[in-house]
Amino acid sequence: MVYEPSSGGNAATRHAWRRVPDDPDLEEDLGYRIVDWEVIRAREDDAGRLMFLPADEEMLRDDAFILADEDAVCNVEHRL
Repeated sequence: MVYEPSSGGNAATRHAWRRVPDDPDLEEDLGYRIVDWEVIRAREDDAGRLMFLPADEEMLRDDAFILADEDAVCNVEHRL
């Protein structure tokens, strides 16, 4: 899953950030929506880059994708 800002989001102000809870809800408090993405290795030998493609075909048509070196990516759920 990747988090993306929902459309029409408001610019954050210092005052708005002070009102956000310490453990904010991503959708309610921060205006993000959860989006499923598929991870594909760019090479079959498990080396090199990872390609992230959105499950939503409409987003893919809008050129939404990420290409990243594997060592630049981490699972934040495992870092908590």
